Amino acid sequence: MIKTVVPYNKNPQVAIEQEFIDYSTGDILKGRQYWKPLSDVFLDYIDHPEAKFEGDIGVLQRRHLTPTGCMYIGKEANKVEMQELESNTIETYPDIEKIREYVLNITPAEARKIGIKYRSTLKKLKERVQEEDFNLNTKEMRKVLESLA
Repeated sequence: MIKTVVPYNKNPQVAIEQEFIDYSTGDILKGRQYWKPLSDVFLDYIDHPEAKFEGDIGVLQRRHLTPTGCMYIGKEANKVEMQELESNTIETYPDIEKIREYVLNITPAEARKIGIKYRSTLKKLKERVQEEDFNLNTKEMRKVLESLA
């Protein structure tokens, strides 16, 4: 079966008469004998054998399959075998209300102890925490989370 590679043209009928490259072999070919009419494509689709069902005519029964192995497919498939089966990291979910209460009650002296140098930084941190949604992955919040741990 030939897979054609042709230059773009607004009129696709021109491709039949021009030279083209066979994708599989790299050969340069020309001629109508290499092209298949669209009617044949539809007929081949209608007549193609069914892979999921047993039989040829009438109501077909599902084919029963027995897996014989496992093969990883996809972009990262070759790296799957290098990954550990079990992760040693434990996923933790911080208590947002506890963090919010801690930040709102922190004094400037305590803030300096955990690494927050300026009062203005502490003030901005408290303002963000008073809002509904705040980011736990900022430099200041990481310092707060380390001091809570």
